[in-house]
Amino acid sequence: MDLLGKDKNNYGKQRLWGSIGWSLFAIISGACVDWYSAGLEYKNYAPGYAIALLCFLLDIYVVFKLKVVQENDTKIVASDVKKVFTEGKVLAFLLWVVLIGFFMSFIWNFIFWYLEDLSNEFHPETKSWMKTLQGIALLIQCFGGEVPSFLFSSYILKRVDHMTIFSMVFFTFTFIFSIYTVIENPLWALPVELLNGITFALSYSAAISYASLITPAGAEGTLQGVVGTAYTGIGAPVGSFVGGYMFKHIGSIASFKVLSVVAFFTCAVQIIVNYILKRLSKNEDAKDIYSKVQTKDDNIEEEVNLTS
Repeated sequence: MDLLGKDKNNYGKQRLWGSIGWSLFAIISGACVDWYSAGLEYKNYAPGYAIALLCFLLDIYVVFKLKVVQENDTKIVASDVKKVFTEGKVLAFLLWVVLIGFFMSFIWNFIFWYLEDLSNEFHPETKSWMKTLQGIALLIQCFGGEVPSFLFSSYILKRVDHMTIFSMVFFTFTFIFSIYTVIENPLWALPVELLNGITFALSYSAAISYASLITPAGAEGTLQGVVGTAYTGIGAPVGSFVGGYMFKHIGSIASFKVLSVVAFFTCAVQIIVNYILKRLSKNEDAKDIYSKVQTKDDNIEEEVNLTS
């Protein structure tokens, strides 16, 4: 965010390269594993670990070469960060991030399970090329959804309020989970994966951008770390645990029916809470203005009395 300077809305243009690298190396690693495992009874994933290690070392090299100048006043940071985390809008923001991570985990971790259930129940002829179908689903998620959304996120964030984007994200989750409950052919799930651009790319860009806007100078890393923890360290793990239990006991399609209702309820609550916080914020601003005007009038009156 410091490298972006004032253009923090352009974060998505940075992050899209992560999606490109993730999908390309998923394909490369998969091909290497298949090649290395030729003739073996079980897959040997050694090439995947070797590629991951190489990328990790390259990442460290690049990070050490980055020149970042960050304002940092520890006295100000400690007090200001504490103040930020006591604000209602910030606590609500972190709650929405946790819930987005929760819903996102079902797409990240259970979409393959869902596609196989559709194949087993409705279209067994797709079993022979199911892994190819799942790979195509990932490609569509990334290149069809994430990359364009990251690319245009700066344009969108300049024109749409961050909390409004969160409302769009929760509504999109509702739509996705609802569609999953009526699809029978696994192929029809592929176009739905395009919406991953809204649920992940746009939501993540909005979260990082909003965190940067509300953070005091010098504490950007702190709040961005909290946002990352809320998204992938709390929301996603809880969703993974709940999702595993639901899929095992009630099945994938029934699970998505429940999730569609929960996502819709979350969307409604988020809109209401956001409206209330905006009204309270306007009232506080009005009180501050009145207080400043009143203080100014008192000072003028005091000066007049002294002059008299």
